[in-house]
Amino acid sequence: MGASLGAAVLLAALAFSHAASAADCRIEKATYREAETGVELVFAAASGENTPVSHGFKTEIGTFKLDGHVMFDPEIERPIGMLMNNCPDGDVTGATIAACTVWKGIVYGIDETTGHVDLLPPEGADAPDVLLLPGFGPAILSSAVGKGMESAPWDVFEFKGCAS
Repeated sequence: MGASLGAAVLLAALAFSHAASAADCRIEKATYREAETGVELVFAAASGENTPVSHGFKTEIGTFKLDGHVMFDPEIERPIGMLMNNCPDGDVTGATIAACTVWKGIVYGIDETTGHVDLLPPEGADAPDVLLLPGFGPAILSSAVGKGMESAPWDVFEFKGCAS
């Protein structure tokens, strides 16, 4: 993404206003919405104590119900998000996961007040005002999920609400 496009996306994200306050919500209870298409990311606590998954999330795009998760990659020291379409359960690796992965990338949180961009915080932390998922929209359009879509979601999702 070019510097001017990146700045425009960031400014657009910061321009959105929302009624609910992300600061009053833990990330594992947060829902985020993309403004153009209305696609929502619904976060939930990661399942299990001995799992490398730090966050779980779900979304629906068209008729597809997609599962996602975030894992911290110690090699690059970043949270890596993955959105998957109909992946098999159990211990699968390599080509099998690649075939059902719709999007994979680093997840960033943006503070709407200060404009500060940081990595997605761990479970138990306050939800960021805005999430940035670089390459999300193009990945959706180039997948089976995006077939027939008129437009792709942007890579920016603003805080919508908090589950009780």
